Amino acid sequence: MDSRYDNTVAAQAAGYILQLDRALHHLALAASSDVAVAVEHVDDVVIMRDGKVILVEQDKSSFQTTVQLLANRSRAFWRTLQIWLRHRESPDGRHVERRLFFVNQWVSSPIALLLKKRAKREIESAEVVRAMREIGASRSKSKIQGVINDVLSRSDPDLAALIETIEIVEAEDPSSERASLANGLGLNPRADADDIIEGLLGWLTTKLRIEWSEGRPGVITRREILIQSYALQEKQAKRRFLPRPSADIIVNEEDRKGALARNFVEHLGRIRAENEDVVQAVDHFLKFSIEKHRLVRAGDVPDAEWRNRSNRLRERWSNLMRRKRRELEGSTNNTIGQAVLAETTYEHRESLDGQMCDELYMTSGHYHRLAEEDEVWWDPNFFREAQRER
Repeated sequence: MDSRYDNTVAAQAAGYILQLDRALHHLALAASSDVAVAVEHVDDVVIMRDGKVILVEQDKSSFQTTVQLLANRSRAFWRTLQIWLRHRESPDGRHVERRLFFVNQWVSSPIALLLKKRAKREIESAEVVRAMREIGASRSKSKIQGVINDVLSRSDPDLAALIETIEIVEAEDPSSERASLANGLGLNPRADADDIIEGLLGWLTTKLRIEWSEGRPGVITRREILIQSYALQEKQAKRRFLPRPSADIIVNEEDRKGALARNFVEHLGRIRAENEDVVQAVDHFLKFSIEKHRLVRAGDVPDAEWRNRSNRLRERWSNLMRRKRRELEGSTNNTIGQAVLAETTYEHRESLDGQMCDELYMTSGHYHRLAEEDEVWWDPNFFREAQRER
């Protein structure tokens, strides 16, 4: 394949990605939720309020370090001025307050330096206009000369009015930009900002593709991006609070030995539970305790949910105990108790704060924690009140 074609495709792709980055930048830093950003509508990126364009931006970035951006007689500079002037002279351009050249490199051409000084109020717009006319006076047969002539056909006051709105915006380093986006979007400090920002860029891509394919301009409001941001944060938070895999939680042998003397193990002994049941119960009890402590400290699960979950498990256990007593009428207490133990702790996985909780130890261990407090038990003849009076 022709290398020139490769370079063109790469440049086009980079330009599109940058437009998405800049659209997200403006949406994140917008002052109100009714502000909208459009991509490839009027300009590369524009900001709109009440349906009126108030900011336009042209991307003049380059990944070739040898290229001088916004050179005095560059097409990038003069063609953009021509576009902006024509837009300014149209009804749609009357409300534009700012016009931005976005660049990814330091720009140091004479005309660019003058624009920077003007933006800092170090010089008047008239000085920039004079410099533009001096550049235009250097006649040549290049194609850009026609564009320059068209731009300079405007009066000095018209050119000065345009210059008053122009700024050169140089890209921040990626980490600073991400920090600005996170702050502008109000991301939770505990959130993975990179993951959320990548998710928003993916959503922007899909949204724009759909809008364009259906013949509509690609317009996104800050309200829409905030809704997506909150949804991604909520999804991420749910992933964050989900209990760790059982294999990731290490329980030492000393704790296992100590747990054998606890009340929940005594409950297992009352129904002569098999050794494998006791080993698993100890393991699940300890892992549940460790993981619950971590989740409580992180604050990812509301305190009320732990109480509600305990209530749900007690209710389920109570129903199972009544059912097994009927189904196994005439059987020994050990048989009934072992059946209830199996129904409650072998397979059931109770949800946690509305989310599926696939780790068995989080349900089995919770049951044994309840048994530790005599909130549930396995022996049908066990009576909590009588036990407490002993």
